[in-house]
Parts: sequence; C-alpha cells; structure tokens
Amino acid sequence: MTSTEFSFSCLPNVSHEFKLPAFAMIFMASRDIKAGEQIFYSYCGIQQSAADRKTELAPYGIGQCICTACVNATPETDTLRKTFSARVKEYKSQSVTWERLPKGRKLPAETLDELLKYRKAVVKEGLDTNDNYWTEFIPALTTAFRKSGKPTEEMVVIREFMRWANYQKEKRAIEGSL
Repeated sequence: MTSTEFSFSCLPNVSHEFKLPAFAMIFMASRDIKAGEQIFYSYCGIQQSAADRKTELAPYGIGQCICTACVNATPETDTLRKTFSARVKEYKSQSVTWERLPKGRKLPAETLDELLKYRKAVVKEGLDTNDNYWTEFIPALTTAFRKSGKPTEEMVVIREFMRWANYQKEKRAIEGSL
C-alpha cells in the first residue's frame, strides 16, 4: 500500500514517521483497523481547535477540511482538544491522591462518572490514539475503578492497556529494524 491510498483526517487511525536511514515514510496503525476500513492520517496536530487546524492545513492546499472532527467541531470539542494534555496530566496527578484513600473509603461515584464521561468524549474525538491517553489517563482510570470497588472494570482497562503496551513494543521492534 502506498501513502497515496491513504486519506487525510483529524481523526487518524494511523501514525506516520519519516525514517531517514531507510528514506521511507513508516505508517503504523494507532487503533484497530477493520478489513476494508478507510486509512486516515493527519497532516496537522490534532490537539488544537478546528480553526487552528485549518490554519495549519492551509499550506497543504486544504482550504476546508471535511473530516468528521472539523465538520462537527463545536466550542466544546475545540476545548477538549486544546486542553487534552493538561487535563490527562491533572487526572494522573489526582490519581496519586486517590491511591492514598484510607482502606474501606471509596472514591466518590461522581469522580468515576466524570472520568467515564471524559473518556467517552476523548474516544469520540479520536484523542485516544495519543500516548498521553495511555500513559496518564488510563492509569488514572484504573486507579479510579480500583478505588471505587470495581475490580472487573479495572481488569478490563488493564487488559486494554496491555494491548496498547504490546503494540508499542511491536512498533519499537519494527522501527528498530529500519
């Protein structure tokens, strides 16, 4: 497959990196891609507002991006994208406090509800392909499930994290061979 068979989107399902020693652009799936599913990559940083993405895309001749993220952009989704990194770092920081809850004291249900609502919005916006989602937010969510007395849900998230970690290991092995 060549990169000309890929399409542009601010909701990419592949990441790309140029490897100078191989003089090749390497594409790696950033989430599961079903057979026949369109392959998308982004020319711009996805953690910015639709207006900022439009400005960044202008030099590529993309006057109006028609991906789902741009067409359906709202002030709320723009804020979600722009604050993503800081917010997942904050959740990771808060999780240290949650770990210190006395034995028998559960995390307030509202906190877990907030995390689950945030996760749903992040996934919908395609920000779950970002490493910070996995290295900061998912460990915080795991802690929240554990401190809420929900071991089954905690294990589901741990399994998701392990799949991502294995993907990262495979990705490094491939990159190391180039």
